[in-house]
Amino acid sequence: MRRLFLFLLIVFAVRSPVVDAATPSAYFADVTVDVTADNAATARERAMQQANRQAVTAIAANFTTREGLAVLNKLTDDQLLNFIKETTVLEEKASNVRYLAKLRITANDRLLRQYLQEKNVPLVVASSADVMIVPVFREAEGMPARLWEEDNPWRKIWEQNPQTVGGIRLFSLAEDNLPSLTGERALDPNPAILQQIAEINGGGDVYVVEANYNGANGLTVKVLNPRTGKKDIFNVDGPLSDELYLQAARETALHISDELKGRSIVTSTEPETATVLYKFTTLSSWLKIEEKIAAVTAVDNIRINAIGNGRIQFQIDYIGGMDTLKKALQDERLLLTETGNYYTLINM
Repeated sequence: MRRLFLFLLIVFAVRSPVVDAATPSAYFADVTVDVTADNAATARERAMQQANRQAVTAIAANFTTREGLAVLNKLTDDQLLNFIKETTVLEEKASNVRYLAKLRITANDRLLRQYLQEKNVPLVVASSADVMIVPVFREAEGMPARLWEEDNPWRKIWEQNPQTVGGIRLFSLAEDNLPSLTGERALDPNPAILQQIAEINGGGDVYVVEANYNGANGLTVKVLNPRTGKKDIFNVDGPLSDELYLQAARETALHISDELKGRSIVTSTEPETATVLYKFTTLSSWLKIEEKIAAVTAVDNIRINAIGNGRIQFQIDYIGGMDTLKKALQDERLLLTETGNYYTLINM
């Protein structure tokens, strides 16, 4: 039996393929487009251009900051095409002048990262997090703060449009969770209220986000992290409309995702290698773990060395240092601990 087990280990070590961390399943985005033009062909062409831009932005948000997204936004539609690997039509409707579709677009994330590095934009390892937003609105600076009132357009936008940046999901606190909270108390929360809101979010991050008119220019948004006291203030210009509020929500999500703890700047892009041992119950459970690991920005490649008797030994090629890798895996509820000259992986 020992000889047979050794033979199996050798076979797996020789025949196991290299798993590329940038698999299409890890880096795709589902986008919806609805475009009207002079004719169906033009509408479809413009819709595909919109979809490519949305998809590249959504995918790049996994490993760059607003700085990187701004660099990509300056590219032409033809230049963005260089990063697109595959487009799948999930749903599609068209008329003589209109094109509506839901598309799944896969991007070449390696090429994206390489381009951003060439532009001296630092890469980051994005955390997975559920962030609760407390959306407070004022008509103008110094006016009463609204939260659950019906005439709070800022709250309605967040309720209707939860935001996602990479693995970070941002959503609004629901009135049913804390009906006694007022706008004024939310802007200056005492520790008991803050603790209560955090518990509603399962101990996750909470941000109080205040928006108010600033005259003819648009909205001023103030993002407060009650735990640290840090405040971020920015303007979103444009005519007052639902689209302006939606744009402000998107900008808010980007500001928060950049600030969240657990996002690490990748200072080194030279791959390092770690040997890892993982105990699994079934091969299907290992494949799920493998998919999680491959989706982590810091992971470059996974190579299986040996498998058998409920254990798998593999190597991870990673960038950004071991601390960055550990933190990124921990966000996926995977604990990596050093054991002599190799590491042990535990599914928490």
